[in-house]
Amino acid sequence: MTREKSTASAETTQDLELSAETSSIAVGPGGETAEYVFVTPEMAAEWLARNIDRNRNVKKSRISGYVRDIQSDNWVLTGEAIKFDTDGRLIDGQNRCHAIVSAGCGAWVLVVRGISQEALVVLDSGSARNTGDMLVITGLAERADAKDVGAIARLHVAWKKGDVKHAASHIGGSAQLTKTEMAEAVMSIPDIDFAARFARNVYRYIRLPVSALGVAFLEFSAIDVDDTAEFFNRIRDGIQTGPGDPFLTLSRRVASDLQAGASRRILPGQALFYLFRTWNAYRGGETLLKLQIGSPQAGFAPVPPPR
Repeated sequence: MTREKSTASAETTQDLELSAETSSIAVGPGGETAEYVFVTPEMAAEWLARNIDRNRNVKKSRISGYVRDIQSDNWVLTGEAIKFDTDGRLIDGQNRCHAIVSAGCGAWVLVVRGISQEALVVLDSGSARNTGDMLVITGLAERADAKDVGAIARLHVAWKKGDVKHAASHIGGSAQLTKTEMAEAVMSIPDIDFAARFARNVYRYIRLPVSALGVAFLEFSAIDVDDTAEFFNRIRDGIQTGPGDPFLTLSRRVASDLQAGASRRILPGQALFYLFRTWNAYRGGETLLKLQIGSPQAGFAPVPPPR
């Protein structure tokens, strides 16, 4: 997949470079112009110097994602444009410009110039496609599964990269995936669509984030399929043998967290700690009396790798 995509990207770049000599600029009814431009870091820096006042705040996580896409040759022409108004001021595309500067290498973008003041009123008023929409449109997930597939892929990548270090780890910011990275992650995780449906079913019996349930299912299945089936069957059937039983300790801890209200919302990293710790106790025949996540003062409990 990566090699084919890289070759296709190189061919696309060559085609664009070849056609650049004879390319024409499209002109709109109000004198607006549109053309594809290979934007260098120097050009992007110059454009940022012409950024309009009161533009939206830059989004660091989005810039980081763009940088990764540009540097890994995953940058894709989507038709989204960098826009300038009639006075030559940058009115849309500052995140892409910042990314090109930070990446230290250029990228092809659509550039539209001569946007009127009237157009500023409705700019970006449409509903943007989210990651779930992308997974459905590209056929990587069914509509009913798309949201959960995306969440499982995001957490799975973060866990594999070592970003989920302890029970209070928050998956966000720079850990977010670009749409290209999301597509690659989904395609690289076998049975992720089944994991999403399975996790939604398990959620009926234990209210942990579907993303964590899905990742746990994938990780446990890679270790022992039969033990994975038994593990989740015991959660589903409520099979508990008394104090010290890992499944009783898990269900009581989750119930306690949920009763505490929104201030104790169970985050994916915390849920992974609960599930992995319970799995290890179950597999090792260990008595488990508590699931303690720790505190900011004493330190949070590390998420143990399942074994």
